[in-house]
Amino acid sequence: MSLTMPAPAIPEGRKVVRAGDPVAAVAEMLRRRGLDPARADHPEDRSDSTDEYQRDVFRQAWVNSLALSGHGDYARYRLPALDGEQFPDHLRRYVEELAKTRQHNRDQLKVPEAQRNIARPSIQHLIAHGSVGSGKTVAAAAAGAFAVECGLMARFVSHSMYLSWLQPNNAPAGLTPVSVRERYERCDLLILDDLCNEMDEYATNHVRTHTSNLITARLNSGRATLFTTNLSFDQVAAVLGDRLASRVGQRAVVLRMVGNDRRKPQMW
Repeated sequence: MSLTMPAPAIPEGRKVVRAGDPVAAVAEMLRRRGLDPARADHPEDRSDSTDEYQRDVFRQAWVNSLALSGHGDYARYRLPALDGEQFPDHLRRYVEELAKTRQHNRDQLKVPEAQRNIARPSIQHLIAHGSVGSGKTVAAAAAGAFAVECGLMARFVSHSMYLSWLQPNNAPAGLTPVSVRERYERCDLLILDDLCNEMDEYATNHVRTHTSNLITARLNSGRATLFTTNLSFDQVAAVLGDRLASRVGQRAVVLRMVGNDRRKPQMW
């Protein structure tokens, strides 16, 4: 007598990924990485291309990170709109090298482990330095948008807000301090805005520890960070300490953005 075994139950909330369905496979992979593959438009409008589908998810993650940081209106900025003092060509080359390196490393995963040649970008840290209103954050946001179009996962957060979210019971709704750290440690390109801005000259242990953990994790994994700051190296070192400031400057290029305050504030 033959017995028919019942099909195993599928946990509630999990979707079946059918063999041969590459878009569903990418969606499941993104969920495991803590990304929400859901889109605001209708499912039938989704691209059948796995690369384009992933890029759509990355676009939404980028826009969400801007909104979460209170910079939602910066999602409109693109490299062609920048002027020469904001270094659009440098930003483009920086992002293009990151994308090329990431693709190289993805291809290396198909090679036997003993034969892999994992690369790192020649410039891992880009530092946009300039006075208040010089266009640093706009340029960084444009670079982030371009990174997404190049197939990179980019996220934006201000330094002070990131540290605030790691305080007990202070993470945004739906996140924990652990998920906040993972979100910003693991993206391909992190825009860390206003490094050390409005922090006391002598930083707390919380500031130094969590800033060090973030920068060290990203350096060790070969991930790139674009910093914006209106502080000099010595001023950053006064907050973070000489050793950590040196790590910020490791494998780095500085773009010095000068000029008058672009916001054109009314003076009194």
